[in-house]
Amino acid sequence: MPILEVSNLQKIYKSKFSSVKVEALHDVTFSVEPGEFVAIMGESGSGKSTLLNILAVLDKPTRGSVFINGQDASTIPARDLNLFRRNHLGFLFQDYSLLDTFNLKDNILLPLVLNKEKYADMKKKLDPLAARLNLTSLLPEH
Repeated sequence: MPILEVSNLQKIYKSKFSSVKVEALHDVTFSVEPGEFVAIMGESGSGKSTLLNILAVLDKPTRGSVFINGQDASTIPARDLNLFRRNHLGFLFQDYSLLDTFNLKDNILLPLVLNKEKYADMKKKLDPLAARLNLTSLLPEH
């Protein structure tokens, strides 16, 4: 089963002040299987940010559907969206998007802190992840 399934996605932006419509996405369909890495590339104005905003459940498509781990993203109640994003989504941005007042360890642990996990449980997750990503030497002593 795909971890992400996008079907016939369309996004049209309408101006509030005129009848101008801009179709940012037209009939986008693709799926991502577990273990796959996907890069979104294209020229400026091609719809990359629009697509990512819809995949992150920050925006809604005009038409089409997005299923994340089998769940229709349009059925997630608004009150649950932040928690859903924190627990089920992750993006690697072109820019690091790290909090510059935090060290690397604190940036990695932030989602777990927001989930109110115990430090011992966070550390159990941090060390294997840091090792897997070859970041152990960049972490402050912990």
